[in-house]
Amino acid sequence: MPKILWVLSPLMLYAAYLAWQTWRGRAPSRLGLNIQTSLLLIAYLLGTASLGVFWVANQQLPVFDWHYLFGYCTLLLVAIHLFFNLPMVLQWLRRGPQRRTPAGSGALTLGKALGLVAVLAGVFWLGTRHGVNQLSFVWGAGGDAVAGTAEAVIRYHEFSSESRGGVFRRAQGVEWGVAPPEFKHYPAAPGIALEKANTNQRSLGAALRAPWPRSERLSLAELGELLHLASGVTARRGGNSYRAAPSSGALFPSELYLLVRSVQGLTPGLYHYDPERHRLELIAVDAASSAGFGAAEDADVLVLLTAVFRRTGYKYRDRAYRYAVADAGHLLENLRLAAHAAGMRARLLSRFDEAQAASALGVDGVQEGVLAIMDLRPAGGAPAAAAQPGLYLAPPAPRAADAQALGVTGMAQQATSLRLLAPPAGSGGLALPPPAAAGQNLYRTIVSRRSQRRYAAASVPLATLASILADLRQAPQLSEAIQVHLVVSRVAGLAPGVYRYLGDHSLALVRAGEFAAAAQSAALSQDVIGGAAVVLVLAAARQPMLADGARGYRHAYLEAGMVSERWLLGAVARGLAACPVGAFYDDEAAVLIGVDSKRHWVLHFAALGWPAGK
Repeated sequence: MPKILWVLSPLMLYAAYLAWQTWRGRAPSRLGLNIQTSLLLIAYLLGTASLGVFWVANQQLPVFDWHYLFGYCTLLLVAIHLFFNLPMVLQWLRRGPQRRTPAGSGALTLGKALGLVAVLAGVFWLGTRHGVNQLSFVWGAGGDAVAGTAEAVIRYHEFSSESRGGVFRRAQGVEWGVAPPEFKHYPAAPGIALEKANTNQRSLGAALRAPWPRSERLSLAELGELLHLASGVTARRGGNSYRAAPSSGALFPSELYLLVRSVQGLTPGLYHYDPERHRLELIAVDAASSAGFGAAEDADVLVLLTAVFRRTGYKYRDRAYRYAVADAGHLLENLRLAAHAAGMRARLLSRFDEAQAASALGVDGVQEGVLAIMDLRPAGGAPAAAAQPGLYLAPPAPRAADAQALGVTGMAQQATSLRLLAPPAGSGGLALPPPAAAGQNLYRTIVSRRSQRRYAAASVPLATLASILADLRQAPQLSEAIQVHLVVSRVAGLAPGVYRYLGDHSLALVRAGEFAAAAQSAALSQDVIGGAAVVLVLAAARQPMLADGARGYRHAYLEAGMVSERWLLGAVARGLAACPVGAFYDDEAAVLIGVDSKRHWVLHFAALGWPAGK
């Protein structure tokens, strides 16, 4: 039964009771109605308050819809209650109290109030204390370093997973505090204003295929456009600033820094990108020549992406690392495509020293950690040299005490980090229609993208879905462990069911039937998933993901974010709408797509369909 019916069922039963009594000629008096609706109001008020207090105290993702539905019913009953009691209140205000309060009634009232406070305090205690698990973990040492840190992310994934029965099992709480500032500024740093005009008319399809050929250096105007399309503010509404790349809860934890070596009109040095004012802030001069990133040191620009984890953590708690890294993947895919359109080759470094990069940026590496580095250079120039295999190894040392400030989030960041060491001494699926490249201008596609949560009932053409899936078939940047699954509800020419997208541009049927309701249920009952024509579900095969240690966990989420961003942009470029979703029950999501949750981890959902009203 839909959740709204469960929430409304007491009101519906009461309405049926009133109808039955009225039909029998025994309709209750005004006083009776007042008392009965007051009792209902008390029940709904306690239910709403208990849900709110419990989930706030528990510091985990709420079952979104239940709380606000109880709240709406409570407001309805409050309105009825006021209707019956307002005349009495007005009369009391006009005349004042007519008699003294009976002896002892004050103590009784106080006792009731204290009892209510005790009940709510008990709910808060249940949310904060019941089932708390203290996560203790010691890194492996020596030859077990890779295995040890891989075990750390396995533990992190378990503790940050959601399930209906696992709400009381979580890691020790973190004092996340209030929301940090939305934008980071360097007030004393000289600022360089940037442009964000559309300087080229290349399409999304062209940018997906390959970089546009060029040999000359990037100009300052072109750099400004790249940064605007990656992380710039593209809309402001209701006091909120929305960016070019989506972010869970519109929290935008990512920060961009640039080690500039060769850009026309820009002095080499270390810069921070300020998306609020669309400008660069010069942090240090000539820092690019001593960055220490090996083969990437000769790049025209190195873009370093960090995450301010508290921006996401204050709301999403232990799932903060998952969301922050997926958000980074969305941003990096925008940057990669914009770079291709500008004629720049974009390559993500798979191995670098996080502590060294954090030191170069002047960040602590814990509260704000380095997640990714992208090498930008003209597509017509010499390609970047390949990194030496084995040059970077997972850290065998125990985590620093300050890393514990973020609990399991800090543990996951350190487990997936590397440190610089010396080099060692010695198909059969359903064939899809041929894809058609997206012809819409890349700039327009990125700046017009918005997360759409309501979809029309119309079906998506199979050819259009095939073209969007073809957009996903880029060479992996960091991880080959990502698997693409689809929950199909309304695609013309394709039966409803769960499918896996194969590398030969075909679909393999996993489960036939209608699974929209199951997908919605797995995604914490969010209507955006239940109403979509198609739901993208990205998973990672655990063994290949962690083959080289815990670093693969970060790479998988970055890769998933990039794949999802191509899904979102491909939809917008073809007149459709899409929305990423990171909140779901991990165990139910695995069952939905037919994988073993011990061998495959679900990382990401994204809805797709025709926007409502079209």
